Amino acid sequence: MMSSQMSVPGLTGPRLVVIAAVLHVSLALALFVAGRAGVAPGLIDRDGIMGSFAFDSYDYQRGAIETSQLLRNGNLRAWASAAQPLHVKLIAVPFALLHPVFGYSPLSAEPYNVVCYVAIVCLVFALGSELGGRRAGILSAVLVALWPTFLLHTLQLLKDSIFITAALAFLWCAITLLIRTYQPAASAGVSVLALLLLLLLAFVRGSSVLLFVAVAALVLGLLIVRQTRERRLLFWNMTPAIAVLLTGLFLLPFISGQSITRTKTYPSDQAGPLKNVADPSKQVPTLVRWINTRDSSHGSTNGRSIVGGRLARRISSMRSRFAASYADAGSLLDAKTEFRNAGDLLRYIPRALEIGMWAPFPSTWFFSGRRVGNVGKIVSGFETLAIYLLQALTALALIREPQRLGRWFLVGLIVCGVTALAFVIPNAGAIYRFRYVFWILLIIAAMTGPTFSKQREWCGLKQVMITVAIAVTLAAA
Repeated sequence: MMSSQMSVPGLTGPRLVVIAAVLHVSLALALFVAGRAGVAPGLIDRDGIMGSFAFDSYDYQRGAIETSQLLRNGNLRAWASAAQPLHVKLIAVPFALLHPVFGYSPLSAEPYNVVCYVAIVCLVFALGSELGGRRAGILSAVLVALWPTFLLHTLQLLKDSIFITAALAFLWCAITLLIRTYQPAASAGVSVLALLLLLLLAFVRGSSVLLFVAVAALVLGLLIVRQTRERRLLFWNMTPAIAVLLTGLFLLPFISGQSITRTKTYPSDQAGPLKNVADPSKQVPTLVRWINTRDSSHGSTNGRSIVGGRLARRISSMRSRFAASYADAGSLLDAKTEFRNAGDLLRYIPRALEIGMWAPFPSTWFFSGRRVGNVGKIVSGFETLAIYLLQALTALALIREPQRLGRWFLVGLIVCGVTALAFVIPNAGAIYRFRYVFWILLIIAAMTGPTFSKQREWCGLKQVMITVAIAVTLAAA
């Protein structure tokens, strides 16, 4: 926020990388020691896994143990073809090497985690430098590196780290197309890199392919604006975006049509009653709901209505499954909302935007969370307050420099991305975790805003807007 007054002459890129790596390894070691010592058994288990917010780590831990055993037996082909997520196979490598010393804990997976964490910090620095110079890059990287809940998530056995790394690298390619002028060789290199990253993202989280197809379309639109403004053809800048768009459209049918099969141990070895209990009182009632394939509200059967209805029901089905998976969560939002047609989707856009941009809302910041408790809710509240202020700074930067296409690209992606998440995910805690990549982009957009050191007349406007943002946020709280 005070980038015009801050000087960072001693903080270079390599030094920032070393500091970030040392910080991450130290925290991983501290979590492991705290788990082994039983310092907070309700929060940190013996391996250092924090199940209150990273409960997926247990599934990934079991998968990594199985695949690490394949590696120890020298069966590389079985390891490569194992029915496990990509990041689980990568975690299995350090598991196979370090488990005699640290067991199957996040500390054994630290080589994977720290590489992803450092890569994210470096990419944030690169994006910030691309948009606002070296000082903005360093400020963005430091803020992301020290973001409390994001840092804790990177210390667990989650797929978020590799997904955010690939997403930021892909977005760096996209932003350079809007800022630089490419020649044929550089354009070919960026095209290959972007396509490889798109394939990696499809492997890690297939549902994200549609988002990055939209990113390519947005880049093409902004490139048309740039070419119109500069009155010249930027063919080699458009080539990578067109290649990504066509490849993504080709992949979409395969991604949307794939079925995901999850196998649960029988009987369950984690929690809850055994699955082979014969007591009828233990049986769980099941609700089967049949949805009419026609738009019953309008009685229309034209092609556009059918396509809109299918899309609405698909989103509603994903939302319902998510709500059922987190039925005991205390942060469900509009869990019973259903979409039957395109009209339902359009009417929900304002509410989805509200949830995506500002949840968890101030009224919930100081209530105990069912999973994360009082401290977790307070920390998330302070982080959300910081997000509000970053949004105000980003809006100020857009007003001050409306001609910066790169910043408009980030803001458009942030708004569309978090709104799309709110359509599919009815749980504020899960949305909080899935939004990290977008909040990282928000930090970059805010830190790369104008410094106001050269034009003093804007200083007063900046102070007024920040003061109003703080006052409104505190009043809401």
